[in-house]
Amino acid sequence: MTSNLRLLSHPNLFFSTSNVDVTMTDTFGRVMKAALNGEDASYIIERDDGFIRHTSGYNYIKPYDEWPEAEQKAIMNIKGPLLDVGCGIARIGEYVKQKGIEYYGIDLSPLAVKLCHKRGFENVYLMSADNIKLDRSDFNTIVLFGNNFGIMGTPEGVVKMLKGFHEITTKEGVVLAGSRDPADTDDEMHLLYHTKNRAEGRLIGQVKLRNRFQGEVDDWWYLLMCGRELMSELAEKAGWYLENTIVGQRYNVGILKKLD
Repeated sequence: MTSNLRLLSHPNLFFSTSNVDVTMTDTFGRVMKAALNGEDASYIIERDDGFIRHTSGYNYIKPYDEWPEAEQKAIMNIKGPLLDVGCGIARIGEYVKQKGIEYYGIDLSPLAVKLCHKRGFENVYLMSADNIKLDRSDFNTIVLFGNNFGIMGTPEGVVKMLKGFHEITTKEGVVLAGSRDPADTDDEMHLLYHTKNRAEGRLIGQVKLRNRFQGEVDDWWYLLMCGRELMSELAEKAGWYLENTIVGQRYNVGILKKLD
């Protein structure tokens, strides 16, 4: 490996494919299938500046006691029915099932959706987070764990997604919004990327990524990582407010509730 191959500093970053065209190479699905089968699920997440992170599909099947602390605390807020956005192979579903809570999930990985069905999670659908079409509008909880608050890749995309959530949730509906604060770093490569983004008119937390797994490289996809201030700003544009932030180790979960 060349000298510029480095690890991201946070071991609990999860990424979703929910803002990617379903025709893309389903690397996420293949990674998760390998992890589920106990096979080598090591893969690489590459940023467009050459920065890479070696990680594992095991992150997508971790049991509750191995989740980031912020997620463990946030999940205490759930009420059913619950919608898991960017659900993967239903990591959250395993916990929810134990609590007897009605579980729904959406993802853009066809293989992940198929695996969910095989695992007994029938209410999981191949669907984009900004165009949810389900035959119900009474969800009490929407989960966006990992960095899934920013899966649409742009501020405008996130606002559109949150407006859609407003329409399918009850008056007491809650969104559990996971994201890393991009400003919470002293890593030189991250700071240089922030400078690059500012020079190009983008937010510091807008990142362009792709995956590499067993010789396969998928298409570029986009993620928006948000600190508390930006999360609050985007939420309010869509009819939500940031009631609280559960702070973890460089990874936070915001608790969003409806303004009206």
